[in-house]
This record gives sequence, C-alpha cells and structure tokens, in this order.
Amino acid sequence: MRISAQVPMRIDLAGGTLDVYPLYLFEGGGLTVNAAIDCRASVVIESLAGDKEPGVQIVIDSEDLGVREEIANLEEMTFGGPVDLAKRALSYYRPEGRWQITLRSEAPRGSGLGASSALLMALSVCLNEITGRRLGYERIIDVGANIEAQVIGIPTGKQDYFPPIYGGVCAIWFGLDGWTFESLSADRDLVEVLDERLIISYTGIPHSSAVTNWAMLKAYIEREGDTVRRMKEIKAIAQAMRECLLDFDLGQFASLLDREWTLRRGLAEGVTTPQIEAIMAAARDAGALANKICGAGGGGCMITVAEPPQVPKVKEALRAAGAEIMPVHLVRDGLVLERPLTHEP
Repeated sequence: MRISAQVPMRIDLAGGTLDVYPLYLFEGGGLTVNAAIDCRASVVIESLAGDKEPGVQIVIDSEDLGVREEIANLEEMTFGGPVDLAKRALSYYRPEGRWQITLRSEAPRGSGLGASSALLMALSVCLNEITGRRLGYERIIDVGANIEAQVIGIPTGKQDYFPPIYGGVCAIWFGLDGWTFESLSADRDLVEVLDERLIISYTGIPHSSAVTNWAMLKAYIEREGDTVRRMKEIKAIAQAMRECLLDFDLGQFASLLDREWTLRRGLAEGVTTPQIEAIMAAARDAGALANKICGAGGGGCMITVAEPPQVPKVKEALRAAGAEIMPVHLVRDGLVLERPLTHEP
C-alpha cells in the first residue's frame, strides 16, 4: 500500500499571535488572515515488505533534514529528536503493520512559513487514512495543534494548519466555542491579484516562532509596556484587512500590512533586527509599499508589497541587500491526497 499527501505552506498577513490559546480569549476572540503558497510539504507512507528492515515496525526518513530513524515498535518508542513531531503523530494515530514514512519540506530552515504545521497536516491526513480513523479535517487540525504543543512545550497558535488543508486566502476566527474558517478567495481573482503584488524573500536569518510567541504571550499576561494596546490594534487591523480583501482594496491592504508590522515589531525583543530593518529599507527605497516578517518575527521569510510595475526593481533591491527571492506564488488549492482505489487487506 502507498499513500501520499502534498500541502501548501502559508504567509500570514494579519492577526498573528491572536491564534494562540488562551490569548484570543482575553481579547474577546481573535482573527487571523493568511494565504497559501506553493512552497510545499509532502509525506509518502508505504508498506514495508516482509523481508525489508527486519525487526523494525516504522522507518522515518526526513529528506530535507537528512535524518533517518528506525522504530522497533510503537509501544516502546521514545520521544524527542528532530522527527519528534512525526513520532507524536504516530503515537496518536497508532497505525498497525510496518511502514516507511518519507517526509519532505521545501521551506528553508526557520522560515516562518508554518512548515512544521504543514508537514504535520500532510502526515496526519495520511495516517488518518491508513488507520481508518475517519476523522474530519476539523478534528485533524485540533489534534495537530495539541500534538505540536506537546513537542514545543508551550502554547502554540493554530492558524498555520488551515492553508495546508484548504488553500487560498482565508480568515480564521477563534473564540469561546472554537474556530470558524472563512475563505476570502473562493470563486474570485483575489489570489492572482495579490500574487502580482507580493514578493516573498528569505532573510537568511533562521528564527524560532515558538520562543517569540511565548515572549509575546508572557508580555501580554504580565501587562508589560504597551503590549495589550498593540495586540488590540493588531486585532483591529486583521478585521480591517479581511474587509479590504473582500472589497479588493489593494491600496488599503498595503497600508494595513505596514501598520501591522509597525505594531508587531514592538511586541517583544528580537522580533526585528538591524539586518531585517536594512533589508526592508532597501525595498522601500526601491518603491515597496510595505514589508512584514512572516510568523512571529526575528528572521525567516519576509513579505514585501509593491505595485506590479515596481516588482522587478524591488526584487533587485532585496537581492542586493542580502535577501533571497523565493520563487513561490499564492495558490488556490490546499491538500492533494493520493491513495489507492481500494485498501489492501
């Protein structure tokens, strides 16, 4: 038997950190706006033949990390290590039989593109299929967020799990009774219009979103400085961005993205760096309307907005400042799952 899944990653446009439990409860609900991109994560699960890898139940190969781990049996599996996320998923879904699992991520390390969450969604959907759990995507997302919290050991956000499954441009609402997903690009040209104006680059600085998000949450709870005010404004910007995207107001979109970054950079130490600011300044000097670091900040990938005629010049300025232009685009589609027509016994 062989089953595979390929999913897009995401860029976050507004409302990040408001998807972290329980912060959104303190704010009377949260809203994030993000978009799927064709930087992808993929998982292939294949049956291990009876004479292959004797004494091993599960083999995990991470192609981008260059890591291989053999698990004699799930009952005695120990956690930790670079593929701990996959092992935690295996512990939850508990597939019977013997399996080869191959993981691949196209994102640079510490990208801020939700790479680990995308990979977890691809793996979870495959494991859900081969175990016959029949969980809906809503449940897979909730379980995935809990698994990732186990791995990183602190509260985690949930917005990263939606673009891999659903694709497109979306708004996700978080509240007392759970979450609600809203597509902003269904049967519309929004993906193409935004794609003409967005440049995604890699700053060359890896980052850890878990650490930065925890610093922001801690600062909010302890009422440090103006953290609470900034978070309230970030929520208002996310609401306004949802509206402007529904209205195809691209001028307002750039203004809101710029304002979001201005607020976010003051939420915690390390969200921005002199190197990041220099790259952003070079883009602005070349005609960029807005810049924003993806994820919690501190490095990784960056979003830059420019009018289509200015895009080539802005890309050239970003390269000269040390950023790597990523050849990715916004995409309408999410999960692509390939499974056999009939399950083998």
